[in-house]
Amino acid sequence: MVYQYCSTMLPRAFLPTMVTQRLSLILVDDQSMFLDGIESLLERMPDVQVIAKAHNGRDALGLVKEHKPDLVLMDINMPGMDGIEASKHMRIASPDTKVIVLSMYGHREFVLELLDSGVGGYLLKTTGKDELMAAIRAVADGKQYIAQELRDLAAKADRHTDREGEDKYGPLTKREVQIVKLILKEHTTQEIAENLFLSIPTVETHRRNIFHKLDCRNIAGLVKYAMERGWGH
Repeated sequence: MVYQYCSTMLPRAFLPTMVTQRLSLILVDDQSMFLDGIESLLERMPDVQVIAKAHNGRDALGLVKEHKPDLVLMDINMPGMDGIEASKHMRIASPDTKVIVLSMYGHREFVLELLDSGVGGYLLKTTGKDELMAAIRAVADGKQYIAQELRDLAAKADRHTDREGEDKYGPLTKREVQIVKLILKEHTTQEIAENLFLSIPTVETHRRNIFHKLDCRNIAGLVKYAMERGWGH
């Protein structure tokens, strides 16, 4: 006699079950339409669940502290706290949370500073859905995923190592960030010195190092960098 297995022959408690753990993900961008579009795209990934959304880095940091998600998919240019600063705080608040940056901008300085802060991935907003999904899965597996065009950009050597100041890339210090934001407000060197209780030569040294680190030729380039990072909000 041949017996044919039928699930109704066994009580439900004895039936084998398969539980797939979904990756919890927080989306962060200051544009609601973009957030909704990405969320709709991620709904096609059965192993990913969007658990919260935020419109700036400060709110995103609060959500990360609360939920301790597996992943954060975040823009750079946001009001209040930009994505670079937020990612650094997230690494401290929830070390197991992995961050993927999805930005309009592929500046070498952005990429290098975020790599230094320990982000898991960096993609441009022009990326296709297949690459986005591949990046999410790679980063969730503990790998680092950087878009090919950004890998090439980050690998380029500093073209201005003969400049006075630092001879290699380094992220802006807190003092340098303060100075950039004051320059953005059209403060003169003397006004910056008075505001920060520094000497004029010290401010001038900081300015030279800032231009070197950001590979900026003039104030227009510096303002462009600051605006794209979100410091002009």
